[in-house]
Amino acid sequence: VSHHHHPTSKFSHYIFSLDFLLVPKQLFKTRIMLAVLFSCLIGVGLSETYPTFGETKWDQLKTTFGTNPWKAYFPVGLTEDAAKKDDWKQVMSCASSGGVGNVYIEDDDISVMPIYGQNGQVFGIILAFYDPGETSKVASYPFVKYTLLDGTVVYGVTAYYRDPSKVCEEGALLEGEVGDRLWIAQASAGAAADGGYGYYKAPLTEDVDALEQDGFDQGACFWGMGQHYWRDMSVDMDCNEAYPIFLLYNKGVLNAWGIAMSHDDRPDSEAVQKYSKKWEYPEGNTLKFFFKKNEMPTCLPTQGVQVSMHVYMNNPAYMLCIG
Repeated sequence: VSHHHHPTSKFSHYIFSLDFLLVPKQLFKTRIMLAVLFSCLIGVGLSETYPTFGETKWDQLKTTFGTNPWKAYFPVGLTEDAAKKDDWKQVMSCASSGGVGNVYIEDDDISVMPIYGQNGQVFGIILAFYDPGETSKVASYPFVKYTLLDGTVVYGVTAYYRDPSKVCEEGALLEGEVGDRLWIAQASAGAAADGGYGYYKAPLTEDVDALEQDGFDQGACFWGMGQHYWRDMSVDMDCNEAYPIFLLYNKGVLNAWGIAMSHDDRPDSEAVQKYSKKWEYPEGNTLKFFFKKNEMPTCLPTQGVQVSMHVYMNNPAYMLCIG
């Protein structure tokens, strides 16, 4: 399968701490001056023009959308003790992972791997495959390669709900049951000196301008999911260039997200089902319900059975697309 790289992607060569550069040049000086003034007034950095961390009302972690509640909405423990009590087993530690955190899986299923801090709180989650396909390993994609304690290699999309720099620090409990941010590790931002990654920092509120600045366009709202935002999607795009991460807002607030794999060399759905019950397998014209009318990429329904997952930070029963 040939590599498809998105040469015009807004993000391909973009370091995430410089997101104020994604504006027309004539606005650049004005934006810088305002940002400097703002930072002088309230002591914040220049990097964000919208809130990417702060108080949230997130109170649970669940994965997997489904019409049968017995085969969906799988809970993830909010503390390391809860994970152990539910017989999840540790597959990475702060000592072994280079600072990723203490990572667990349930029943040898690598698809959902919560990250716990040294303080025992949930810090994030990794959605993983043994092999996401060569297309997903290019620099502009968010898959990070991990080696588990038993030597198994997996590739995962990694989201942090708390400050990732604090995950392996001993210390007091941090605010929030789930956390105060959604920061997604981006291999394309380059490894920092400490071996860390850059992050895409999702807006906590549904700021359409900020989301569009980040390359996310509004899709459709769907019950049990929320208001979709897709990045770099267009009607005539090549599905091999589809960015896997989507964001979900409900009543103007970020409270779910997920990944959708539609490229030719994505993991095979039948192979994935042999070790995981947590992925979803959408296909065909049902996919149009997640996009605005006539805005679904025409390649999507021709791609066969796809692989996706939703991750919820609030109860999906209340995600009704009303108001």
